[in-house]
Amino acid sequence: MWIVVSAVSASAQQRGAAGGTPPTPATTVTEYTYPGGDFLPLRRVERRTASGGRKVIIETAEAPSVEGRWEPLEEVVAESTRVGNATTRTQRDVFYFAAQGQRKLAGTTQSEQETRPNAVTTNVERTWVADLDGHLILSTGYSEQRRLVAPGLEQTDATVLLQGPERSLREVERTESTEHRVSPAVVRYDSTHLVRDLLNGRWVPVETRSGQTRGIGPAERVEEETIQRPNLNGTLVLSDKVVTRTSESNGDSRVVIETYSQNAEGFVRSDSHLALRQRVSRATTATADGGQSTVEDIEERNPMAPNDPMHVTRRTVVTVRSIGRGGRVTERQMFERDQNGRMFLVTKDTEVTDEK
Repeated sequence: MWIVVSAVSASAQQRGAAGGTPPTPATTVTEYTYPGGDFLPLRRVERRTASGGRKVIIETAEAPSVEGRWEPLEEVVAESTRVGNATTRTQRDVFYFAAQGQRKLAGTTQSEQETRPNAVTTNVERTWVADLDGHLILSTGYSEQRRLVAPGLEQTDATVLLQGPERSLREVERTESTEHRVSPAVVRYDSTHLVRDLLNGRWVPVETRSGQTRGIGPAERVEEETIQRPNLNGTLVLSDKVVTRTSESNGDSRVVIETYSQNAEGFVRSDSHLALRQRVSRATTATADGGQSTVEDIEERNPMAPNDPMHVTRRTVVTVRSIGRGGRVTERQMFERDQNGRMFLVTKDTEVTDEK
């Protein structure tokens, strides 16, 4: 797959009635082509305009018609407006194109984010979808509140709402989380995800996460996260542990993510012992031409022989190099291991970005 991305500034528009010059929109065109012919080409055109406290982004997905001309398939219009210094309102409309290119509204989402003087930030979101007759019906909702409860301690409560039988929104999911900066180098966080029991209406925890990120020197960081999920009796027990190590040196970086699970050995253990299930190693190296090269290996156990040593099952190689002024080429190759243990190329794509 070859991906071609070009960003072009449109020419200045005509002056308005008041004599001022309207803002010039920036346009980015991304073209996807598949040499194998398995998929039709696809193009995405994004137009961005910002003026004062108002920003509009129009993204259109296009495909070639039978005559070979680009025709729109879907269009998303997102408009954000700042109201004062503390409130931002956003509306996101999704349109589809029916027969003869008729543009019809499929759904709309409205959100409002407000930061209050007492260090409380709220975000309320509502989504409507269009029925067969084009009438908008309230479908989902989301609300979030973040507040500073103490110096260095932030608490976030988020709720997901869905349409109930009476066509009104009702709370169905909730996430409660805290983040505590213990020191300049250590941050701890905890979160609990709950769902509402349809029978008695009580909130039931289905997952908890506890973690800590600590810095080791100026260029190394370690994050440890433990995950609990319900067992067959509904009791939360230790399920997974994820350890992430990040280090940087002279523009190069290395990330190692190890996941330990109860079922890593091919069965679910009754005790709290966790075994290494997956390791992701990602190394990024700066190149002489200002680009970079990234190699990512995924090591996993063989599900048919879980006691055997882990081996690399997938490798992804990404290289980025500069071309001209502001341009770059990104090449991605993904390899997987076959039944004979040899790595073979699965996909390869090239993305060309030209920013003018």
